[in-house]
Amino acid sequence: MRRRLWLSVAMLVTGASLLVASSFASAAGNAGALKKGGIWKYGTTGASVQVDPQLAYITTAWWLEYATAAKLYNYPDKSGPAGSKLVPEVASHFTVTNGGKKYTFFIRKGFRFSDGSPVTANSFKYAINRTANHDLASPGAQFITDPTGTNIVGAKAVNDGNGTNVSGVQVKGNRLVVNLTKGDGTFMAKITMPFFQATSTKLPLDKEVVNVNGNNMPAAGPYYMSRNDVNQLTSLRQNKYWKPGPGRTRPRNLTGIDVQWNLNEQTAFQQTKDNQLDEGPLPAAEVQGVASQYGVNKTRFFTKPVNCTGYLPMNTANNLFGKNLQLRQAVNYAISRPPYVQQAGPYAGQPWTHLFNPGVPGWRNVTLYKKNLTKAKQLASGHMKDGKITVYYRSSGSTNPNQAQIVRQDLINLGFSSGNITMKGFSGGNIYDAMGKRGNDADIGVSMGWCSDYPDPYDWINILLYGPSIQDENNVNYSYFNNPRWNKRMENAAKLVGPKRLKVYGQMDIDIMKKAAPMAIERTYNNRYFFSDRVNPKGLVYQGIYQDWSIPAMALK
Repeated sequence: MRRRLWLSVAMLVTGASLLVASSFASAAGNAGALKKGGIWKYGTTGASVQVDPQLAYITTAWWLEYATAAKLYNYPDKSGPAGSKLVPEVASHFTVTNGGKKYTFFIRKGFRFSDGSPVTANSFKYAINRTANHDLASPGAQFITDPTGTNIVGAKAVNDGNGTNVSGVQVKGNRLVVNLTKGDGTFMAKITMPFFQATSTKLPLDKEVVNVNGNNMPAAGPYYMSRNDVNQLTSLRQNKYWKPGPGRTRPRNLTGIDVQWNLNEQTAFQQTKDNQLDEGPLPAAEVQGVASQYGVNKTRFFTKPVNCTGYLPMNTANNLFGKNLQLRQAVNYAISRPPYVQQAGPYAGQPWTHLFNPGVPGWRNVTLYKKNLTKAKQLASGHMKDGKITVYYRSSGSTNPNQAQIVRQDLINLGFSSGNITMKGFSGGNIYDAMGKRGNDADIGVSMGWCSDYPDPYDWINILLYGPSIQDENNVNYSYFNNPRWNKRMENAAKLVGPKRLKVYGQMDIDIMKKAAPMAIERTYNNRYFFSDRVNPKGLVYQGIYQDWSIPAMALK
């Protein structure tokens, strides 16, 4: 799934801190001394993810970057509400002036990249400008160069096809000054995303860093990425220049972590069970047995709720679903949601029918679609065009292919001939790269999902469905939905504040899924984890903002 998440109600405020009331409980405390050292061995199925800090936008990538990034403000390595309060990190403090449009951050001394170079205000200016660079095509650009003209961070967008060249990020000694075109109560949540971490000028402004060996991609957090061999191995090791001091109070127990990609699911599960891997995949068929053997949230098996929604995007830029509301609605009535969720096994989540899950501010507890094949066929009649459909799906693991087969059968039941259904598989996160390229031949995508980047419904509706944000690649609007009427509604909703904002967005979620249906929502999610017996449960701190375990807090026995 794409990133990100907050199981909370947003407090849209401008001030010295943003407190998000989180409902997560700690799996285990940090009581007692934890062992220092050791390499955490993590194994997963599927292809590796992007690692470039201005391009990485997958849950696993952001989990790693939470350990490697140094940010202006950050979230503590703590569970529950304590972990959802922004605290100063590289910035000692900040001020807000000019009616909420000017943020001035005061940068501390003492932070250094893993190659020994100092972190300065320029390190953050470079991150912002690199994110905004048109040639790099960062998915983070949409957060700081909003085409609606509101809440824009002044960033220099180099070679922008629209001629944008707004230079509103300034460095004055130890001060980083960021100018917005309009006050934005979500700005502090946005600026903590990994896109905007301290970034070394060793990273080219307009080209992606893919292979990592040594210090060609320095980081300023407790760890840095020492190696990235695509689809094989990604390694983090301690940043030797990161020393405890002002802003540097995070734990750091492990020597590092090795992530092995493209493993066989069943083999890697058995390796985890046999303590050869410290964390590995958990096949759906093994979940109940593991839960019965080890208990839930006690020693080796853990499950946690996440603020994510799974869906089937329907590509409205292509012929089949373009200008074809009836067929899009038909798919929503035809899909088999409970069996789809059941493929992931127990503790996986529940069926769902609209975009906002219970973790999204403004969500409403409604069911928009119940399976009704008769109604689905009536809607589809006369609207199936040439009867051909191309389905992109995730081929890694066992759950994803099984879900794809359920969707395929649902399409057959709806009226598509089996010979006219083209199934194209993609390993791991590669499906997002393929779906994110404008002009792709997918009509529908399977096993895709979204976790919000920051606690506001804008990050669901506007980010996923606002048409003018569509670019050549790295899109997250996989439906390529671009409707002037709905675009205007999104623009108007973005200008609202407080309870009215949440009310309007909550209604828009329902309206757009019923009246436009650019996607078919399938499910909500729980994260499930299986660990080796080498893992110390007392080091497991579930960070509610990132919705994963804090790597700096993790420890081995």
